[in-house]
Amino acid sequence: MAGWPKDVMDGLGVALNEATLLGVEADANARTVCVTLRVLSLPEAGPPPDDLWVLLSLSPVGRVAASLRLGPWNDDTAAVEPFAIEDLSGVVRSFEGCDIYGWQFFDCGDEDFDRWSGRLSLDWRGGTDGLAHTLDLFQEGADRGQDRHLDLRLWFDDLTLYTPTKAVLPVEEFIAGGRRWWDAFYRDDPRTMSGESAVP
Repeated sequence: MAGWPKDVMDGLGVALNEATLLGVEADANARTVCVTLRVLSLPEAGPPPDDLWVLLSLSPVGRVAASLRLGPWNDDTAAVEPFAIEDLSGVVRSFEGCDIYGWQFFDCGDEDFDRWSGRLSLDWRGGTDGLAHTLDLFQEGADRGQDRHLDLRLWFDDLTLYTPTKAVLPVEEFIAGGRRWWDAFYRDDPRTMSGESAVP
């Protein structure tokens, strides 16, 4: 998916906004990362599906950088906790599924990355390719009263989306479902009111 047009980039951001990050599985040997999220999506008609998760398969992955800090996101003095690429899945799961937000997650530039790139817990590199795109994710929470924050950036070349039935989900279809949900939310559509309220 090299050379994504701006409308695709914007659409992916809409479709991922307020998604819940359920897991990140890295296979260093295969140079793949699979990101599982519970997303906000609506069909063209009828109620939302019971199972709203989607899997993002990234490959080849050229770099994985993460910063796990024992403090809030803006604490420049917070201790950095190192971990290995094999431990990434467990670190993400330890936050127990926090929402991601901000409307932009792909190819966001380096402004936010530069803020934490000097304080890395993990900096795995897989080769000279796999660097065409970036995906930025984060989690924040507390463990036994200790604030924690995880910033994560994944570099990759190709993206494939999968449904809960492991069928390939076209990017355009994924974007359309996310746009329908947010359009419905702003119209006070009752289909968007079950569960936790989204924050615009």
